[in-house]
Amino acid sequence: MKTVTTENNFTYLTGSLIVLLFSSAVIDSLPEDVTHLSLQAIVVLTFVIAYQSLNFGRVWRQFVAMLVALLILASIARELSDSRVISFLELVVMLLFFVGAAYRSSRQVLFSGGVDRNIIVGSIAIYLLLGLIWAMLYLMALELSATAFSGIAGQDWVENFPAASYFSYVTLTTLGYGEISPAEPLSRVLVYLQAITGTFYMAIVVASLVGAQKNNSKH
Repeated sequence: MKTVTTENNFTYLTGSLIVLLFSSAVIDSLPEDVTHLSLQAIVVLTFVIAYQSLNFGRVWRQFVAMLVALLILASIARELSDSRVISFLELVVMLLFFVGAAYRSSRQVLFSGGVDRNIIVGSIAIYLLLGLIWAMLYLMALELSATAFSGIAGQDWVENFPAASYFSYVTLTTLGYGEISPAEPLSRVLVYLQAITGTFYMAIVVASLVGAQKNNSKH
């Protein structure tokens, strides 16, 4: 593996996020007793790759180390107890990680003053992170209310992860196929906020890249 620098770090991060999304679909077909552990192992691996990809400060290292420790402890506790509180804690930890990774990435990508392949890949990574952030919010809404969405059963978040991710990206791109829909006020608010965020993010990315390109052409 090549040394991770600010010139190639988003290649690793984006690749790990894509692997996470594809793996969740494959894991969904595995026996139920190994599904949770398999998905959590891939999530921890994603944490580690993101840790290395965005490892440009002490605060980030401490932040990710804390979240990894919390996720591992929550996974162990989940094996010993079937508490919904523990499941909700797992989702909170993953939400914090994806939010932190998106924030860390945006500081390097948006209005950075330059455009190269890594910056473009980084903008894709942020887009994927936005989808995962809302997927966590949707899963948390389902933990609070099993009827939050029509088309997603009220079951464990591990089983719902592929469906929540699918619905999140469909909403982020404003496709709206309709087989899954928000059924309660909280879920409806989350959905239209994501649609707005997806639209504005694309506008911000275009403005950032165009502005950076103009600055490059002047020098």
